[in-house]
Amino acid sequence: MQNQTHSPNLARYVIQSSDVISDLRINVFEEGHDNVMWYKERFLGDDEIIEHVVHNQTSTICWTIHKPKRGWYIRIRAPSFPPGVSISLLPIPRTSPNYIDAALSLSCLTNTPSTVIHSPSTSKMSIDSTSTVHSYPPTPPPASIMVTPPTPQSISARLEEISPSPISVQKRASCPEATQFLLAPHSTPHIPGPQPDEQTSFLTRALSMFKNNRPSHSASFTITPLNRPSPQPPGSGHRISQIIPMTPVPLLTFHDRTPLLTLASVTGVLEINRAEERILGIDTSFWIAVALAYWEFLEDRESYLAAVSD
Repeated sequence: MQNQTHSPNLARYVIQSSDVISDLRINVFEEGHDNVMWYKERFLGDDEIIEHVVHNQTSTICWTIHKPKRGWYIRIRAPSFPPGVSISLLPIPRTSPNYIDAALSLSCLTNTPSTVIHSPSTSKMSIDSTSTVHSYPPTPPPASIMVTPPTPQSISARLEEISPSPISVQKRASCPEATQFLLAPHSTPHIPGPQPDEQTSFLTRALSMFKNNRPSHSASFTITPLNRPSPQPPGSGHRISQIIPMTPVPLLTFHDRTPLLTLASVTGVLEINRAEERILGIDTSFWIAVALAYWEFLEDRESYLAAVSD
């Protein structure tokens, strides 16, 4: 695996099935490294198919993915969850404005971005002050305290202030809240199609169409937060964004690179937005578990649809 030049704001992981077909194991590598960071393996329970997402270095089970032997649901649990508590991947109703074919949604607790507060004090706070210690529920980021020598003018102005201090507002804003995420297919052509003025043979055009519409093409996807406010700088740009809403930036993007005519196997690159992940405050292993669960849904979508119709 060779390292490639990419944005430092993106954490990139290689997703690859085990060479042993009967193993049904999927390995996750940090791009450019050969050591497995996490892996997913499957077990059969009495009524469920249970998959473990394991941190390889410590052999610790981070998350479990639960699916029924008959019927349909996808539930994700941490070993620390109380009995009966899980995070579900749910179909999106056709009447929803977020409906996309083959899309699912999930809702979980995340931190509120502190950068949505635009007081003179908090505008100086850097995104680096957010917590890098992840957990679930997320760990609220510590408030950044800026100490400056007082002056008579600042003391007088402070006494006249009626509103709460920016620090106390930031603490309230960083409390965990439910955030909804959209898991949706994402595709780009595998090979460029012929140009209008380009002379191509019938075989070339057929091959291009076949490659760009192969079944594994639909295994690329994104995970995007839906109901989180986007950080806005103070000024006129903020007023414009109220008229023209900003397009949500994906937290995670999976690029499917599975070879043609390959069954029960996956090869691809998963990108995670580091800054967004730090703000959300949830461990990377959770997004790995969600991505692997959704990839399997896309690969076996027909079986899921049949189970729902039963």
